[in-house]
Amino acid sequence: MKIAILNDTHCGVRNDMVEMSEYQGRFYEEIFFPYLDKHDIKHIIHMGDYFDRRKFINFASMQRNIEHFVKPMQDRGITMDLIIGNHDTYYKNTNEVNSPALLLYGQPNITVYEEPIVKDYDGLDIALVPWINNENYADNIEFFQSAPAPICMGHFEIEGAMMNPAMVCSHGLSASYLKRFEKVYSGHFHHKTDIENIRYVGSQMQFTWSDFGDEKYFHIFDTDTREMLPVHNPLTMFEKAFYNDTEKTFETIANDDYEKYRGKFVKVIVIEKENPYWFDTFLDKLHGVNPLHVSVVDDNKHMDFFDDEEIENIEDTLTILSKYVEGLEIQGKKKELDKIMKSLYHEALEEHNFL
Repeated sequence: MKIAILNDTHCGVRNDMVEMSEYQGRFYEEIFFPYLDKHDIKHIIHMGDYFDRRKFINFASMQRNIEHFVKPMQDRGITMDLIIGNHDTYYKNTNEVNSPALLLYGQPNITVYEEPIVKDYDGLDIALVPWINNENYADNIEFFQSAPAPICMGHFEIEGAMMNPAMVCSHGLSASYLKRFEKVYSGHFHHKTDIENIRYVGSQMQFTWSDFGDEKYFHIFDTDTREMLPVHNPLTMFEKAFYNDTEKTFETIANDDYEKYRGKFVKVIVIEKENPYWFDTFLDKLHGVNPLHVSVVDDNKHMDFFDDEEIENIEDTLTILSKYVEGLEIQGKKKELDKIMKSLYHEALEEHNFL
């Protein structure tokens, strides 16, 4: 049996931006469902964060999600097991009130799991584990010790995992609790990474500048071979345009193809700008394909080599925080204070829907 794996689809992402909903719709229509049709795949496991905002949903975003994902799934007779992620829960200390159970209620082909469970998929037992919080922490630890399954899929926050290419998670569940499983697959962090026997498969789509240059995949799990096959999503929402008029002529600037920037977030990295008229022409041509947003950065420090969320900053925020703590003239354990500062920073990112 082959199962399609999704996670962190974040319906309503970026404050219910219509263009992001359309981008998500293109992924489902052009990439995801055609692959499932071709390979006759009839079941999906969703590893959490189906919705983006914990407190509410925009009805227009919900309608587009039904049109782009739920109805095409129903029309094909595809079923889905969905476990709860942190963005799906209203409260931080319980999974009891969650958006999938409320908003997808009554969909006969979708089963929402708020508590851990072991399910048989064509003879292979897989443990499905929703978001872990203060209320269910002890029960989950007990579940890990006794669950009769070689494979585990969940929405985990693992200490030591890469949250993005520049940030390591400094708190969360210890990987040692999951070591008895043959393999663990997780949503939550949008960057692909491995830690011991745990694999974060990464998000299937781009949502922020942190995703720039990070190849995106959905996955197909084979219950016979126990292999996880990545399937590439070539659709992007973030592009960088490097401008250097010492290596161009006016004709090449005027006649370049700018179509790849249409409907996308674009950062223009200015390496050399000797002719203002040429640069204005470049910007006119760029805006002519209707990008979603354009920002211009003068690259006087060769910052195109950095992948930070904000390219203007050489040092990432966590590095600045750590250096600040280190420089404080205080008595006590600076290491513990550093951990608290990083934890608060991570909580702020989560609250503003970056994780």
